[in-house]
Amino acid sequence: MIFRLLCIPWTHSRRRATLAIDDDRAYPDKHASRFPVEVFENIIDMLYSLFLVDRVENTRALHRCALVCRAWRVRSQRNLFYSVVLHDLEALKKFSAVLDNAPHLCEYVYEVTLTGRTLHTTASPLSLLPIALRGKLPKLQEVIIIRVREDEDWYPRASELESAKSLQYLPLHPRFSLYFSAFTTVSRLYIMDITFGHFNDFARMITSLPALQLLECTRVRCVALGPLPFSMRSRADEIHAPARPFAPNLQELRLWSVDIHCVQRLVSACGPRLRELAVSMPLFHDAEMVLPGDPTAEHTVGVDLSLCSTLERLDILLRLELIAEGQSLDKPKAMLDSWDSEVPRRRIYLHAYPPSAFTRQGFADLIGTVGRVLELFDDSSAPPSGDGEVGEHGRRWDICVDLYDWEVWRGWWQTHVRKCFPTLAKSHGLGMERKPPPSDQFKWKDSDALRRILTSTT
Repeated sequence: MIFRLLCIPWTHSRRRATLAIDDDRAYPDKHASRFPVEVFENIIDMLYSLFLVDRVENTRALHRCALVCRAWRVRSQRNLFYSVVLHDLEALKKFSAVLDNAPHLCEYVYEVTLTGRTLHTTASPLSLLPIALRGKLPKLQEVIIIRVREDEDWYPRASELESAKSLQYLPLHPRFSLYFSAFTTVSRLYIMDITFGHFNDFARMITSLPALQLLECTRVRCVALGPLPFSMRSRADEIHAPARPFAPNLQELRLWSVDIHCVQRLVSACGPRLRELAVSMPLFHDAEMVLPGDPTAEHTVGVDLSLCSTLERLDILLRLELIAEGQSLDKPKAMLDSWDSEVPRRRIYLHAYPPSAFTRQGFADLIGTVGRVLELFDDSSAPPSGDGEVGEHGRRWDICVDLYDWEVWRGWWQTHVRKCFPTLAKSHGLGMERKPPPSDQFKWKDSDALRRILTSTT
């Protein structure tokens, strides 16, 4: 759609419009485009998305924009190379060759995404990535690794390499973490639908990035848990402690549908430095993961936040299984009870994960149940003021319900959220954030039906 908007001023005379922009002199033809080049640049800048499907389509559009004229080329190239999507080993080799032939493009690259069906095959591009691009990406800040599963039909088959038999786990070179550590500027790492052979492989990838500040893992599995890696051991014992702490700059940790054993290890190792943590509830137990010989050696009852002394924000992603399977709220209670942060005002954000699995009323009922648990931990024991409101100094944390919905539903949600947290609502410790759904996955299960009900009754 954005590319079509770009083409509108060029439909009459592409050649003359190009000359009009490339040349500072006024073109005599009254039909030539006289839009300032900044207008086109602003539209070209919109060809960026957080969603992989849109990124693939935007890449094609930016390729076309770069070929229109000289005035569009630089801005199109900057956006094209700002976020690079690599689908297979052949794409990685071509990208490396392009950087060799045009070194000035190296300064444009800030994000690299590895995706496709070949990540779990012998033709996986991940092991070769830090070798092929060593020293070529001085401004790289973000690495995204997303495996497309065989049963997903939304992603087209990019090459014959994808027909190779998929392995049980991600094949990594024994010295991969050493090569990966050359990306000294990477501060954000996103991993989705990846299986590691051992948890130690996963841990080494994380700690190899010296500047890593944000780690987000979605449906990341390990075939075998194995013993606690040496790099994650407690530094209380100075004799047997690692030389430097695990992921020393990691401040934001997001773990969605990751086994509880892996979650607890990461939280314990990074806890003293974490400022933001996101976990999904109910906690996930991977029945296929091979545990150590002594499964009781590590605490796996829930997520222990006692070491998270600087934690400011906790995001809880509520899954449908929390109510569908009659899950107990004992583990969320234990997690919150262990949160003894030194931060004066802590924040809890509640999300639906994903919204498409819930009806609006179903999620409202769920946060009502969770609300009763959260308010039990709230120490609002201060006497009410003259207008009946509870003092702020008695609150343990602030609650915010984060929603994706249309503006017409704001009032409906505000009413239900206040009912779920009556005490926090009185003490001004309750908030709600609403954003429009960016895709169908963020729309409620009964989105269309309830919209008709609302419009017919107003």
